[in-house]
Amino acid sequence: MSAEDPLRTPVPRQDVDRLLSAARAGEPGASSLEGLAATAHLSRFHLSRLLKEHLGFPLRQFLAAARVDRGIEVLLDGHDVTRSQVESGHESASSYTHAFARHTGMAPSRYRQHMRALASHLARHMNDVRPLVVLNRDYVADEHRQSHGLTIRVTGAQQGSALFVALNPTPIIVGRPTIGIALLGGVEEYEVTSIPDGTYYAMVVELPRGQGLRGFFQMDANRRQLDRTPITFPLAAPQSLVLELRDLLPTDPPITPNIPKLFLDGVRGRGGAQVSNPGQGDSNSGQSNTGEPG
Repeated sequence: MSAEDPLRTPVPRQDVDRLLSAARAGEPGASSLEGLAATAHLSRFHLSRLLKEHLGFPLRQFLAAARVDRGIEVLLDGHDVTRSQVESGHESASSYTHAFARHTGMAPSRYRQHMRALASHLARHMNDVRPLVVLNRDYVADEHRQSHGLTIRVTGAQQGSALFVALNPTPIIVGRPTIGIALLGGVEEYEVTSIPDGTYYAMVVELPRGQGLRGFFQMDANRRQLDRTPITFPLAAPQSLVLELRDLLPTDPPITPNIPKLFLDGVRGRGGAQVSNPGQGDSNSGQSNTGEPG
């Protein structure tokens, strides 16, 4: 599928895009379906259906991810968990902790404690010019070998960037994708040859070299791509897909997975992850003695 495929992104609608941008930013009256419906002067039912058609997934999932993303931003600004909870729009500390951990894999207090060490670990690998591919998946590879592979190629990356490619059953990732692929050292292509049969959305986000904490954890400024035409395995024949990096669109779901933590788990060989150098095959040996948080 070419990067010019018209199904790759929704047709822009200024009214809908304004509502989604307000919801992402947590503007007053924009953190719930009721508030957005009142702002748009539409019924809840009509707006919910309209936004689901435009997003490709339910609005409630977008709003939940946006709240967690705002909470991450507050932590990155150096504030405590209580302020993060309040500014994210959660009334209950317990509900906030549950939602935050579900999206990021860590409670907000632990996230705040370890984010600098996690970012530092990833940055060290980004500073190494040797090619590196790190996989993180939630299945056993040998049990899901495919007869035909999917080659994913990313275009438009800046020199020295880390690229994080994912295949996931829905356009929005909560916690871990089915398979996450970290491409470092100039690697821009990977062939997926093992994945459970099913339908997946392909996506990528770029982490430029030398950026600060925000670019590792709260990534509205990071370029990305989400292919909204799903791919169904098994494939009838080998297939290629190009993901061309671009700036954030209002319809893009917030990226809440803790990418540095997923990368570290991959390097340590946890959760079915693999570490490899392109052209040298896969290895599960990892580099486990990193001294970073688990």
